Amino acid sequence: MGTIAGLHPHARLGHMEALEGAIINERKLELIANEMANVSTAGFKRQRITFEEYLLPQQDQTSRNAKGERVVTDFSQGPVHRTGNPFDFAIVGEGFFVIETPQGERYTRAGDFTLDAEQRLVTQEGYPVLGDGAPIMLEDTTGVGVWLSEDGRFFVDETQQGQIDVVRFENPQGLGREGRNLYVETDASGPGEQMDGRVIQGAIEGANVNAVEAMVHLIDLYRSYEAQQKTLQTVDQLDEKASTTLGRVG
Repeated sequence: MGTIAGLHPHARLGHMEALEGAIINERKLELIANEMANVSTAGFKRQRITFEEYLLPQQDQTSRNAKGERVVTDFSQGPVHRTGNPFDFAIVGEGFFVIETPQGERYTRAGDFTLDAEQRLVTQEGYPVLGDGAPIMLEDTTGVGVWLSEDGRFFVDETQQGQIDVVRFENPQGLGREGRNLYVETDASGPGEQMDGRVIQGAIEGANVNAVEAMVHLIDLYRSYEAQQKTLQTVDQLDEKASTTLGRVG
């Protein structure tokens, strides 16, 4: 595991511990601020930081304990809200919708879809949603309507028009996280595998973020960050006092 960017070996463990703690708290603040900004975003998944202790070699050939951070995504189910919109869809359980983008296939839990001018089911950004490996066409010619069975089969005018693609990954933590609530397959995640996921029509999965809990964590982090800064200031004051005192000896 590599060292945290910007840190260098130092003999003053108190100073380094406070500095590492401040950097980690700063990263936590970024994640919680992102949660607060996406509390109403469909399918949004919050992130958490986990820590590991490891030995960090120092310039004097000794070692000390250091903290390493790893960001993980919480893929737990978000609340499912009924909307009544026939083009809103929510996955219950594991799995991702498959989206066609100019950069290739991407994956999302956000099911707040719509129809474009070509009667294709698309995301809010206009990216086609895939079914049976191709863009889903939902042209209702008789007014009977469009509906989706829980196993993902589309019916238009009472005629089956294909099945919405839902895939799972052996290691979803390995997915690359992109903007617009999209994920990308990586070597770490492994390839997506088609699955018979449960899909609800006329509903959206909300963000798995508890706004009250996030606000409490935000307040706690601000206090912790202030404490780390005070520790750094105290160490600096001690260094200054030591240098002044030593300068008077003799």
